[in-house]
Amino acid sequence: MAYLVDSDWVIDYLSGVPDALELLDRLADEGIAISIVTYMEIYQGVERSDNLATAERQLSAFLDSVPLLPISPAVARRCASLRETLRRQGKRVNNRALDLLIAATAIEHDLALVTRNLQDYGDIPGLETFSS
Repeated sequence: MAYLVDSDWVIDYLSGVPDALELLDRLADEGIAISIVTYMEIYQGVERSDNLATAERQLSAFLDSVPLLPISPAVARRCASLRETLRRQGKRVNNRALDLLIAATAIEHDLALVTRNLQDYGDIPGLETFSS
């Protein structure tokens, strides 16, 4: 695996947005995964869907070829370290707790994060982001 895909790209992929389809299909050759946090965020959209069964099938089909990475003890420790480092620097921590879990997952698994949300990820030490 080479990439951890953030919710923004997955949502667009599942919605059939051409840029997202092209990018994730291209990156899939090198290996992509999503965090359990991303799964939770995406599943909230499934819950919001007018057609729950179709949305669940679509997500399930996506996950047939994309590994789902858990919050392991190593990821939790990495996230705690990131939170403390950022807190000491006077940076935001609490209101981006989920983003920090995703970042910790990427760092722990040595993956580049594929996201458009660079504002919340740009100051995280050790995080490599992918820009299309």
